[in-house]
Amino acid sequence: MPSGEGGCRMFRRILVGYDGSEMAKKALLAALELARVFGGEVLALAVVRPPEFAELGVELQGVLEEVQGPLAEAFDFANREAERVGVPLRTRSQVGHPAETLARVAEDEGFDLIVLGRRGLTPVQRWMLGSVSERVLRYAPCAVLVVH
Repeated sequence: MPSGEGGCRMFRRILVGYDGSEMAKKALLAALELARVFGGEVLALAVVRPPEFAELGVELQGVLEEVQGPLAEAFDFANREAERVGVPLRTRSQVGHPAETLARVAEDEGFDLIVLGRRGLTPVQRWMLGSVSERVLRYAPCAVLVVH
């Protein structure tokens, strides 16, 4: 890969789908390591999926309140790991469909790479729920790394 001033520019802006799960933590650690190697930065984005069959205003507020505590703990872990390896990290949460939101943010904000953890769905779960990583692979405007 061609290098610009100061080294390779391959993966300088990295977006990681992050919910604090064990697989998301693995994805975060991979993203931080790549950012360290390439002199980049990471955005850990938690996408909160809105309820589909409820009164959106009431249920959405409840869902958001319910995830604030676990997300704060997950972001604390992410910040500690980023500080440990010396990589600039931003954290953010927003509401939306996870795959669509990750692809849109990557495109709108010019990310070079999306890193995701694989959830390990069974074939039936994948058929019924769909795989976020498969959808991101289909719609992402940049490279995608799925961490197993």
